[in-house]
Amino acid sequence: MKNTVRVVNCFTDPRLGGPGRRSLDVGERLVERGVDVHFLVPNGDDGLADAATAAGFSVHRTSIPRIRSPRQVGENLRFLTTFRGTARRITRLLDSIDPDIVHVNTPYNFQTARAAARSSGDLVWHFNDTLTPWPINRIAGRLGARWADEIVVSADAVRNHFFRSAVETKTIYPPVDVAAFDPGAYREAPAQLRDELGLDEAAPVIGTIGNLNPAKGHQYLLEAVPSVLEQFPDATFLVVGAQLDSRREYYERLQRTVSRRGISDAVRFTGWRSDIPELLSLFDLFVLPSVTEACPIVVLEAMAMCCPTVATDVGGVREQLPSQEYGWVVPPEDAAALASTVTRVLDSASERREVARNARQRAEKVFSLEACVEAHLSVYESVVER
Repeated sequence: MKNTVRVVNCFTDPRLGGPGRRSLDVGERLVERGVDVHFLVPNGDDGLADAATAAGFSVHRTSIPRIRSPRQVGENLRFLTTFRGTARRITRLLDSIDPDIVHVNTPYNFQTARAAARSSGDLVWHFNDTLTPWPINRIAGRLGARWADEIVVSADAVRNHFFRSAVETKTIYPPVDVAAFDPGAYREAPAQLRDELGLDEAAPVIGTIGNLNPAKGHQYLLEAVPSVLEQFPDATFLVVGAQLDSRREYYERLQRTVSRRGISDAVRFTGWRSDIPELLSLFDLFVLPSVTEACPIVVLEAMAMCCPTVATDVGGVREQLPSQEYGWVVPPEDAAALASTVTRVLDSASERREVARNARQRAEKVFSLEACVEAHLSVYESVVER
């Protein structure tokens, strides 16, 4: 690859979410490898732009209307009627930056992808979710195959959601920082958290982490709780995640389930918390009960923290946990299967420890930040040297 390569990371959402965090973490290490990294962020929330600026990246901003759910007719009309003008404006902006590579994040970043295809830079289009509905997923897949110089997916399951078999893609898994998520650094955390949360020292703790929305499947975990309590009556279930204003009805539904199943003494909703490594060090078992995912980073964080994991078979979970050497995978939307697996795993501390060690080794080898950086460099090199 030539001495200095300029990459522009492009987004549809100005908030600091998963794709932005990945690009920031990877970008800092790419700079160390001689790559000139820029960020193109839509107008609006300043979260991602501020974080990129604080990290020392050049940040460029412009208006990029987004496609929305069918009920948001006005926003979708704006997206359609401004599409050409927005694409032309982004093309001019990209040409002023003069990148070698335009790294377009998210599958529905259509205007920027179109602009990149017309600009002097090569287009790397990064598909990273399985929530994009039909037919938008198929439209995005066709446009990706037509416009992109390279298509990247965050898991093989994401590829299957967007593309037919003839389309070539490269998989770059989202990373986990195994230095930040190091169980050795949090040996005192479990005792401190037990005191803070008022947990019995001997009681098993089962935790899940994720904002409270239906995609995360909290309902099925709560339905599994009574069966687990039959064998482990002192177990505590920690539900960690923000109560979203837009999902208030779902939160109330979860509260009704807790009341109906008589499990209020065993279940605690902690709200949003920032101390994720510490919590994972506390959990005897981490559970991901999701009904849909792409490649859930929280599973990687649990693996890195040597926290044994039970997860539903959605998205790229089977790529993260390919066998019971690394964790346990159960069908989604199946509370009985979830309860059965959780109780069996809780009953074998030695098996949990062995699986947790294997998972940590797999996180270091396959899903580390350094592995993700090398994968990005490989893609960029293959595109630039064509």
